[in-house]
Amino acid sequence: MKIIYENTDISKYVQVRHCIVRDTAGERCDSLELEMEDAGKWFRWEPKRDDRIRVTHQDYDAGEMYLHSILPADGRFLIRATALPCAARNRIYRSYAGKTLEEIMSSCGASSGMGSRIYGLDGKTKIPYVQQEDESCAAFLSRLLRMEGAELKCVDGRLTAIGILYAQERNAHQTIRLSADQAGIELQNTGEKARTLTVRTAFASCTASDEGVSLGIQILRNDLPARTELQAGRWARGLLLAHNRRCETLCLQSEFNQGFTAMTRIDVTGGTAMDGNWLIADAEHDLIEGTSKVRMHRCISTIR
Repeated sequence: MKIIYENTDISKYVQVRHCIVRDTAGERCDSLELEMEDAGKWFRWEPKRDDRIRVTHQDYDAGEMYLHSILPADGRFLIRATALPCAARNRIYRSYAGKTLEEIMSSCGASSGMGSRIYGLDGKTKIPYVQQEDESCAAFLSRLLRMEGAELKCVDGRLTAIGILYAQERNAHQTIRLSADQAGIELQNTGEKARTLTVRTAFASCTASDEGVSLGIQILRNDLPARTELQAGRWARGLLLAHNRRCETLCLQSEFNQGFTAMTRIDVTGGTAMDGNWLIADAEHDLIEGTSKVRMHRCISTIR
């Protein structure tokens, strides 16, 4: 395992006892947890918040992260870093009127000291009105992108929007075979799917439906600032997709698998109820123990 701190390889100066990488999308960002010995050697580097750190292992690269905290204890110390710099956590109020998704993400990136990019969405689509309501740029974008049918992922200093349908339609990164009696597997039903979701405001109203659900709840959202039918329809579809895909979760533990990254498609075979296409929600890699844990949501393509 290699540790790059502020563009310098410091692997030979520290003894790593514990290393966990969490790869996520949505409300949370990627994070790194390191437990090391020889704290005195580390502190000679005069670490400070937002210093950049990167961990690699074999062909796996956890990506660039920002130092968040250092907790010394009994000669050891625990380092925590995240994919978001401190500025990205500042809570602010801001409104956007007639701005494109590309412009909104660029503005949030500038406020956070980060870049931005978009995959699988039309970044030129104008959003008539939306507010950032006493929340960080990352929290605001996560909420907005979910309405737009996407997830936020922070990668190498960039706020990245990834369309869910785009991620689902890409070729599977891996095909894995699972059996019902296999250890470390759990299939969870975590909620009731919705048959329809309606976005209704004083300005517009639109209903999205899931053609794969014959019996289910009906959701009404009248708390969103949709100003046009197009905006209401896009948000209704995005929110229905976000709700229904989280109603079925597959959890898997395995040996270290560097291909387990958030927003990557995994296909499952084996002749069980787990068969099908899944999209990784989050993964946790223990680089010392050589294990991986992954949580996935089933792909849905029936939202209209």
